[in-house]
Amino acid sequence: MRRLPLFLGVLLLTVGPVAARYKIRPIKPRPASEYPFRQNFQKIVIAADPHESRARVLELFDTPKVHEKGFLPILVIVENNNGFAIQIDETDIFLVDPQGGRVATVPFEEVLWRISVKKPGTPVPGRREILLKEIDKHMVDDFEHKSFGEKMIAPNSSDHGVIFFPLPEHPISELRLYFPAVYNITDREPLIFFEFGLGGDR
Repeated sequence: MRRLPLFLGVLLLTVGPVAARYKIRPIKPRPASEYPFRQNFQKIVIAADPHESRARVLELFDTPKVHEKGFLPILVIVENNNGFAIQIDETDIFLVDPQGGRVATVPFEEVLWRISVKKPGTPVPGRREILLKEIDKHMVDDFEHKSFGEKMIAPNSSDHGVIFFPLPEHPISELRLYFPAVYNITDREPLIFFEFGLGGDR
């Protein structure tokens, strides 16, 4: 049996197993009208697909830590059937509890920081280059690409993205999504708000 050189054996023991590279999992959403949690109003359909369990989180991201660290990702699909473009910003989307309390979205940068960096209390970075110093580039790219962010949706088209909330204390079926600021950017005027529940059968 051929022996490994001494220095190579020491190196393998020191390094240990190589960490698996983060894998990007494509999102293939259905048309907004096919989701059970949705609202169809003013020729706009907004749908939501909560990924509240560990298994469902893994459909979106190649890490269970999103769930383990207490975050709820929700896939939001928007279909604009108007002759004008619309704008929705994820900072204007809220999770509403049974008492009417509103919970704001968590930026994807903060989610990444909390699930990846073992430095409790470390301030959340706001710049991509700081994230890349601590976190796998494929993971940063994936979260950034899938994040809802600020959407400008052209006439007769659709788009989608993921928003994050802290895992709620109440069952998902008792919560609602609230969109107070859907904006007609072609005519420069706000539209009526959207609000719908996340309860019922899927």
